[in-house]
Amino acid sequence: MDEDKTESKPPVSTQEILQLSNFGIGPDCVTWSRVALTTDKWMAVRHSSNGHDSQLTVLSPLDGSVKYSEPIKADSVQLNPSQPVIAVKCGQKLEVYNFETKAMISKSRIHEPIAFWTWLNSDVIAMVTENFIFHWDLRQDDIPPEKMFMRHYRLAFSEIIGYKADVNLKWLAITGLLPEEETITGTTQLYSVEEDISQCIGAHVVCFSSYQYSDNMAPSTIFCVASRDAQDHGKVHVIELGPYKNGNFAPRNSYDHIQFFDDADRYDFPVSLHVSSEIGLLFLITKYGFLYLCDLESCVCLCSTRISSSIVFSSTLNSSTQGILGVTRRGQVISVDVDKDDLVTYVRGRAKTVNQADKLEKAITQ
Repeated sequence: MDEDKTESKPPVSTQEILQLSNFGIGPDCVTWSRVALTTDKWMAVRHSSNGHDSQLTVLSPLDGSVKYSEPIKADSVQLNPSQPVIAVKCGQKLEVYNFETKAMISKSRIHEPIAFWTWLNSDVIAMVTENFIFHWDLRQDDIPPEKMFMRHYRLAFSEIIGYKADVNLKWLAITGLLPEEETITGTTQLYSVEEDISQCIGAHVVCFSSYQYSDNMAPSTIFCVASRDAQDHGKVHVIELGPYKNGNFAPRNSYDHIQFFDDADRYDFPVSLHVSSEIGLLFLITKYGFLYLCDLESCVCLCSTRISSSIVFSSTLNSSTQGILGVTRRGQVISVDVDKDDLVTYVRGRAKTVNQADKLEKAITQ
């Protein structure tokens, strides 16, 4: 990160593709609690419109087409990652319906205040309360949310900002943030369902993915972690989780350091991680709009650049381009794309990353 400051500009482009104010969505409604962007198919916003205190608008973040717009009574909504289905929370009452057909799918109630909730996949909704984590499997008719495990005491006073799971729901991770003097501390509780064991680690954001290492016979489940230390440095960490698969090498455990760039009046830290398994890249985005593009196998930072001068509070992987879609506090929906051929040239031209260039080129051309 502190190499030659005269090196060429990273091959990353950012463009605004939508402005939410054009949909009647005011800046006071462009917040983390009101905007749901968990997929590149749809995004949902709760806002005020035509005299209604709460209007729900679902639109395509790629082309701006409005898929649904109706008044709604809710304090939170969450979009299904792959189906035109939306979950609505009003207090401790939950409803799930198809926003295209407007057909009700299921409803339930949980008897504790919900601090955080999200879709884990197309069928399961997770809810975090003060003491426990629940899963609601919509494939099981009339079955209420199931208690999965206990929330760790180290998360007691944290604001819960993330809950992730691997594709088989065998590994679960809950992340909370806690302000401490002039810093923000991140703690993640990693839970193994099969072992019924929790472990807490210092992490501001995490994600799971499936990835096949270049010399392995089968894909592995990987756990990706990003954190910031007390000074201006942070860490990217990728851990290959079990169980071990025959024909693969011993599980990997890689990490590298990154440097944060703070102005005098702010403290930046990681807020999102996205994996492109196709080309072996890890996208790390910070609160104040910096992107760190890392090699997934070694964790080496290939390049970094600023993608927004505004806070980026929500983002998702663009499945067609293997880039990023993000939402800023200014109401911009931005598209962040990497010129893959130029990236190979850029990586090959830097002493620290030259070893990653051949592997990256092979992944891109496959």
